Amino acid sequence: MLKLVILLIPILFLFQTSIFSNSYNKQIARLDNEYIQTYKGRDGRWVQPYYLTSSFKTVMKRFGTSEKEVKQINEIPEDGHLPLRGAIFFPFSRDYMKKLFNQGKGRKMIESDVRELIWPIGTSSRYVSITSRLGMRNLGKLAMHKGIDIACKRGTPILAANDGIVEIAGENGNFGLAVLIQHKFNNLKTLYAHASSLVVKKGDFVKKGQIIALVGNTGHSTGHHLHFEVRYRDIVLNPEHYFTPPGQEYDEKVVMHEKLLD
Repeated sequence: MLKLVILLIPILFLFQTSIFSNSYNKQIARLDNEYIQTYKGRDGRWVQPYYLTSSFKTVMKRFGTSEKEVKQINEIPEDGHLPLRGAIFFPFSRDYMKKLFNQGKGRKMIESDVRELIWPIGTSSRYVSITSRLGMRNLGKLAMHKGIDIACKRGTPILAANDGIVEIAGENGNFGLAVLIQHKFNNLKTLYAHASSLVVKKGDFVKKGQIIALVGNTGHSTGHHLHFEVRYRDIVLNPEHYFTPPGQEYDEKVVMHEKLLD
């Protein structure tokens, strides 16, 4: 019976969305990447201090920021210490942003329907691959795998697949550090599991393409990857039916690359 539900629901869901096929509602989304991310209106990057190979002072100098700025944006008391666990946001100076843009590392702007999900990984497709798909699998015992696994290096940005409200952000059993987002359209929810650090909290509103976590290996996991699920009223759907993975069709959605305004 479970197998029948999993097969039928995507068909019904596609039929539901086809009703709106003539009312395409365009949305331009800016996709955070491994070089530039946004937090509280500032451009910068989330850094995991535990894995740094250089000092905080060296990182601040490279990014053109100060300890005062870093503490302010991360809400750390002036007399407090920068934590060695989790993730810290380091804002960039204008000069450092200009340097990144000159190197072609600006973020992509893509056009999509407001109901459409996007690929939830913020890095080049050369560095990622789907290693496990939705369906039954045998890892010592036969069990249903309710999403897809996307292998990528630790610390890779995990992006919100669409606008929504964060319902869960924290430790979640076998999922390890995980985020669950309730989306406005079509009653969809998306789950992002096994993160090394989370950069959102319960109740946050997130935008399509916004960084929400960093890839990791927490919970019941055998390697760094993102476990990604799509749910419709708590019924699992095949994520590959609801987004375009990187490739020619995905690249056609890119309308421009971000530029630095004078």
